[in-house]
Amino acid sequence: MKKEKILITGGSGFVGTNFVDKLPKDIYEIFSLDIQEPKISFNNVNYLNADIRSSRLGELIKKIDPEIILHLAAQSSVAISSKDPVLDNDVNLNGSLNLYLNSANSNVEQFISFSTGGAIYGEELGKKFKESDTTKPLSPYGISKLNFENYLNYFSAIKKFYCKTTILRPSNIYGPWQNPYGEAGVVSIFAEKMLKNENVSIFGNGDEYRDYIYVDDVVDFVFKIINSKEIGTFNVSSGKITKTIEIFDYISTIIGYKKPPIFLEKREGDIFGIEIDNSKSRSIGWSPNYNLKGGLESTVNFLKGQ
Repeated sequence: MKKEKILITGGSGFVGTNFVDKLPKDIYEIFSLDIQEPKISFNNVNYLNADIRSSRLGELIKKIDPEIILHLAAQSSVAISSKDPVLDNDVNLNGSLNLYLNSANSNVEQFISFSTGGAIYGEELGKKFKESDTTKPLSPYGISKLNFENYLNYFSAIKKFYCKTTILRPSNIYGPWQNPYGEAGVVSIFAEKMLKNENVSIFGNGDEYRDYIYVDDVVDFVFKIINSKEIGTFNVSSGKITKTIEIFDYISTIIGYKKPPIFLEKREGDIFGIEIDNSKSRSIGWSPNYNLKGGLESTVNFLKGQ
């Protein structure tokens, strides 16, 4: 049986590594494209060192000739986007547009793009955001992600290219392979510092809240989209909110960490809270399998083994 070809941009990243790990190698011929080396090399995966902004990207896509593209490559830090909005726009909009236009001009049948649920809606405390709600991003990161969404919706509307397009708006994803040394990913950052008995900093007063979803649940949703060929925009979230101080307390209990947190001024672009509705995603037969406690324990156990 001929294998279906799938190209994953950002395949060496956090979500990309988890997705490549769980892709059935007997069904898909897998191509992982990234500017970084893979965190772990899996058998039967073709690793490509390339930038989505490259002028040679079209030539590369034509050579691979994938049926499916999963677009994960991004500048993913809100803090960095505020410091360097030109870089953020260059990667998240120009690079993404370069990828899409080159893929749409090839034989790609399905284009799945990761956007953001946490940074695209803005902030309205007490509101649970649906995909149909007005978007009001409050950071360059959210703006660049929304702008690419607008391009995808435009091309879908005018039907210039034949390519089933799906936009995913995930909430705060956590789990194995998340970078514990970056500026984003509070679960892995907290856990790594606690395991080393180092001080943990919280930007704000700790009452800030987010929707946290375990990476395996996100991967399961991607599989649902690939198999169902659903198009449109979907929030991918747990549907529940958790305060930052609660994340701190949960992980402290799991690890046995005794130090109090250090509270710092909030960073530019950070919002106080976001609550995301996942009913549309549930309506196609998906639901999260991991509760927060189980996901946090799995993440801590993974970091212990590194």
